[in-house]
Amino acid sequence: MAPEWQPEWVVTSDLAQSLIERYWPALAPVSPKELGAGWDNTVYLVNNSLVFRFPRRTIAVPLIETEVRLLPWLAPKLPLVIPNPVYAGSASDEYPFPFAGYSWIEGTTLTRSAASEGKRKAMAKPLAHFLRALHSVPSDEAGLHGASGDNLRRLDTASRRARTAKRLDGLVKAGLVKDRTAIDDLLDRLPVIERPATGTLVHGDLHSSQIIVNDRHELVGIVDWGDVHIGDPAVDFAAIHAIVPRQAHRDFFKAYGAVDPLIWEAARGRALWHTTAVLAQASDVSDVPGIVEAQSCLARLVES
Repeated sequence: MAPEWQPEWVVTSDLAQSLIERYWPALAPVSPKELGAGWDNTVYLVNNSLVFRFPRRTIAVPLIETEVRLLPWLAPKLPLVIPNPVYAGSASDEYPFPFAGYSWIEGTTLTRSAASEGKRKAMAKPLAHFLRALHSVPSDEAGLHGASGDNLRRLDTASRRARTAKRLDGLVKAGLVKDRTAIDDLLDRLPVIERPATGTLVHGDLHSSQIIVNDRHELVGIVDWGDVHIGDPAVDFAAIHAIVPRQAHRDFFKAYGAVDPLIWEAARGRALWHTTAVLAQASDVSDVPGIVEAQSCLARLVES
């Protein structure tokens, strides 16, 4: 069976250039530089000032449409920079999906930053301030601007656990996970959220490749909002478990506020299966920085 991240449509640099110049002649000559290809989108830096995202799979179409509607309204409410969609292209004979262009956020992803554990500890408070602001956005207003519910059941432990077991089989065979015992033990004993909350605006896919840092490893922005939805904050708390060393979690709570212990530990389970999926995808596409980052996240997650 093909992996979930296999593209239905490959957007080459020539196709990206053609589409952008067709819709916005004033941007010509367009010089696209591929920044990466994730599960859902192929991303190009254009003329060193814009980022264009092109869906690779049909499932990503409503996600990018939500970004175009929601992000301009959401951006002023948050303490970190998020992408501002300034161009929106529609499906055509040349390319069957809508696509969008955003203002470039200067910096690099946490995945590619080689940030030390000390720098990661310092991220606890700014991440807490960011998530507190995001989670405080009125969900009814967010709904009017395009945010929907959790249609992908991101906290469905049973289905995610089964897929994680299969991925771990492959990762162990490839030598990318040396010993899966600690991961399996945690997944078996961590609490489960039987009825996820449905009233909080969340990023939905927060991890190292969505976090932009400057050359001092300070947080400057959060990108890739395709999974934004109204659901349970545990989905976002998972990133703190993976990214921030355990010794700095107290700093997170001081800045964010109290978090139900059950929700917090359940988020750790979400982080385990999400990071395993990230590692599997990085391995499949030979993304060495992605492999190294995901392995470091797994090490933090199983730390006692």
